[in-house]
Amino acid sequence: MATKVELRNEIEETRRRFHQLLDSIPDEAFAQPNSNPAWTIGELLYHMSIAPKLMVADVEIILKRPFLLTLLPKLFPERLFHWLNARLTRYGARHLTRQFLAAEYDKAHERILQTFNRLDETDLQKSVRYPKWDPLLAGDVTLAYLFGYIKRHFESHAADIQPSLVPQMAKATQP
Repeated sequence: MATKVELRNEIEETRRRFHQLLDSIPDEAFAQPNSNPAWTIGELLYHMSIAPKLMVADVEIILKRPFLLTLLPKLFPERLFHWLNARLTRYGARHLTRQFLAAEYDKAHERILQTFNRLDETDLQKSVRYPKWDPLLAGDVTLAYLFGYIKRHFESHAADIQPSLVPQMAKATQP
């Protein structure tokens, strides 16, 4: 079980890694496809800011309304979740610039840290059962595991982007 200090360090390190990744991508690559067919590289970078932004609601559900995660799959089918996730990401990423992507991630980062800082070690043990919509966040989920999702989500999508960058980086270094 990760401690609050370890989780905070992981969240901060993930933010640093996001900015490193963003800085390594040429602007013209934002419109390029990647190994995730749902989005372009730029849209995927924007999507990476959504997890910490939306986690604030997840924390509230775990702490105050865990029954919602029992009802949610019955009221909100998985295919609708994925459809909305794809559409809302594309909509949110419609005005992509490097500055926009950095600012969106930093806003989400600040928002989740404000929520995280209000918790104590015992809160991190509280859990609820998540639907199997996302293999990185399914089953019995503690708040500690939920906060670890920021890193897992980043790593998963960074892995989608990295193979697409090799051709881009080769083009950028050619005379």
